[in-house]
Amino acid sequence: MSAQTGVKLADDCISHFNEFKLRKTYGFLTFKLTDDLSQVVIDKTGAPSASYDEFLATLPANDCRYGVVNVNYSTPAEGDRSKIVFILWVPETSKIKHKMIYAGTKDTVKKGFNGIQADVQGSDKSEVEIAAIIDKCKQFSK
Repeated sequence: MSAQTGVKLADDCISHFNEFKLRKTYGFLTFKLTDDLSQVVIDKTGAPSASYDEFLATLPANDCRYGVVNVNYSTPAEGDRSKIVFILWVPETSKIKHKMIYAGTKDTVKKGFNGIQADVQGSDKSEVEIAAIIDKCKQFSK
């Protein structure tokens, strides 16, 4: 439970994340708060073959979400790489209360997901486009 917000992470969120991480059962996962803002639950799951664009399409224009996605990229020095990226999506048009609760619960959610290798916060689609995510991943490779 988040000390700041009192929001809990549902147990099935952790088990789905572990399936995503270890068995590659999903291409991505998104999570949302319940209507009463008391718990983080699974929102959407992507097929193992889902593209990053499919993940982006699940992010609502007017509400917040958490997401995890496996990002594949290449660097000249290290070759092909892959990182599990945690994304906090907080669009400017979402309710202020939702923005505050999502931001205040972020650490609780991340702690439940052992194996996050990079994290990004975005309020505009340009901040979570694949090029921006890969740049962030490369920063964590150094």
